[in-house]
Amino acid sequence: MPVKIFDFILNLYFYLFLGLFVTDFHIISNIVGPTIGLMVLLFFRYHLQKESFFKIGFVSNIKKIVNSKDNTIIVSSMAIIAVIFSGISIARHFALSSGSQDLGIFDQAVWNASHGRGLLSSLKGNMSLLGDHFEPILLFIAPLYLVWSSPLVLLILQALLLASGFIPLFLILKHLMKERALIMAFIVSYMLSKPLRGIAYSDFHPECFILPLLFLCCYFLIVKRDGLFLLSLFLLLFCKEDTVIYCCAFGLFISMIQKRYALGLSLCVMGAALWFLETRIFIPFYNPRGVYPYMDRLPFGPTYAANISVVISAPMRVLRLIFTPEKIVYCFKMFGPLGFISFLSPAHYILIALPLTRDLLPQGINFSGYYNITSHYTAGLIPFIFISAIYGSSLIIRKLKMKNIALYLSLFIISSSLFFYGKTDGYKFMRFITTIKQENTLKKLSYLKIIPQDASVAANFNLVPHLAHRRFIFEWHPDSKVSAVAEYVVIDKDLLGYILKPDLPKVDKFIKNSALNGYQIVFKSGNGQFLILHNPGIDKSLAEAVH
Repeated sequence: MPVKIFDFILNLYFYLFLGLFVTDFHIISNIVGPTIGLMVLLFFRYHLQKESFFKIGFVSNIKKIVNSKDNTIIVSSMAIIAVIFSGISIARHFALSSGSQDLGIFDQAVWNASHGRGLLSSLKGNMSLLGDHFEPILLFIAPLYLVWSSPLVLLILQALLLASGFIPLFLILKHLMKERALIMAFIVSYMLSKPLRGIAYSDFHPECFILPLLFLCCYFLIVKRDGLFLLSLFLLLFCKEDTVIYCCAFGLFISMIQKRYALGLSLCVMGAALWFLETRIFIPFYNPRGVYPYMDRLPFGPTYAANISVVISAPMRVLRLIFTPEKIVYCFKMFGPLGFISFLSPAHYILIALPLTRDLLPQGINFSGYYNITSHYTAGLIPFIFISAIYGSSLIIRKLKMKNIALYLSLFIISSSLFFYGKTDGYKFMRFITTIKQENTLKKLSYLKIIPQDASVAANFNLVPHLAHRRFIFEWHPDSKVSAVAEYVVIDKDLLGYILKPDLPKVDKFIKNSALNGYQIVFKSGNGQFLILHNPGIDKSLAEAVH
């Protein structure tokens, strides 16, 4: 009888635990506490009566899921993640939490491309995005805008691409592992990944292409399909100029670990050559200033020579730059969800080292996104961390040779992933839904309909993605020159978080003096917080001259 009562309590607790992921229960919005409770209950129940443990209702159901057909697991996992990521990112968008940087920029550029104007962006000073980053992959998205012209296309596409990572991940697991429970543990860990959510919920970025393509590169490299590996790598290089880092990383891995020197060295040389061509020739060609605009990301000066000199002459300075509290925490949160098992595969340090160094070397508040798990920069690390953890798990199983070691390792990985999961998806989704209701964001968006589609506009940071389907859209600031060149200015006083506190008084001053610059208030909300100003006599060519 005590066992049956325990089983009833355990079953109830488990399904309540699952419910936390899809509900907004404020008292328990972080899953760590309930996870510890579940593990404790499982431990006691297992030792209470081992022979009947796997007959418990939810345990039996989990066994059925683990033994499901491969296609069922892949499709179900992809569907769940795609729905969660697209649902939350869309809710975030309509809660006015997306911004001009970067959803507005990419949405306008892709919209322009769909109208035959290349990747032009007024938010980047009326230049092609190819003068900012080497991201021709964006041109492949443009045809989708001919079917449905909306920033939601980018958000849904991003969710689908991140979900597609399940396919090569599962293929790698099937190729390298026989233990079904461990395969499912890695699938669950990917589903729970907080860094993955960081990519999904930080507007839209081409890095969403990088993640599945890196997984594909790893898979084809593991099964020694060089042609398909090179094809995946070729597509990867269209995503961003710094993907040459992965080209070099694969080259070093192939040379040093697989001992295929010709292919490996060729990739290293190709990576270096492409970096030179893209940053010295291609990007400067499209950039109005004729430069690659991100040399300031180098930590020890704007030239390669200055940085190499510091690395050689003052290595301790480099170590002090890398081992800061913020960067150590970043590494802890990246490797922690898989229980730090990645460190048990030294052969894969090569693949991890280059992208991780890229993330840790930039310094200063402007580059803190590189070492923040809620940003899109994690896309180039997640696949390598998973691959190395898979090999590390195989090593543990081979070395320990314990009974049920695969099961224990699976529970360890799932537990680690839950501990690092953080706020639940249900909490995040309901937070945005609550904002939509309380802030009347949909009503605010309806105000924007009075602005003609062909008019130039300057608007709040968070309103830009809702106005980007036009030739000229600018991010409004009371001191910015774009405040005097756009036909319409849209100001929501409730959305001024992007403006520094000392500049906030300038907002009312701008509105008060707007008539002097030819602007008329054509709309004002009942509470006076939302205003639309129009200058009917504006010289429309002024918007084209913004750089």
